[in-house]
Amino acid sequence: MNTFLNEFRSLDAIKVSECLVTWHIFRNLLEAEDFASNIMLGDGQHISGGKDFDSIGPLWWVGVVVDDLEHWGNHAAVNKHAA
Repeated sequence: MNTFLNEFRSLDAIKVSECLVTWHIFRNLLEAEDFASNIMLGDGQHISGGKDFDSIGPLWWVGVVVDDLEHWGNHAAVNKHAA
C-alpha cells in the first residue's frame, strides 16, 4: 500500500534534515500502513516515513512534514493553524 514504508530511511537523519514535525513508530508494518492511511493532512503538509532499525529490531515510522516550519511553530509544536 504505502511503498515509502519499505524504503530504508533513518528517522534520526530525517528529523534533522526535513521539516518533520510529528511522527509515530511501529513495530508492525500493517499497523504503520493503517495509521498512514488514516492521516488527514492540511495545506502544506505531507506524509513521510520509512523503515529503520534499532537495538530491538526493525521499525516503521510514519510522520508529517510541513512546507513552512516557521508557520507551524517548531518541530515539537502542536499545529495551532489547522482548520
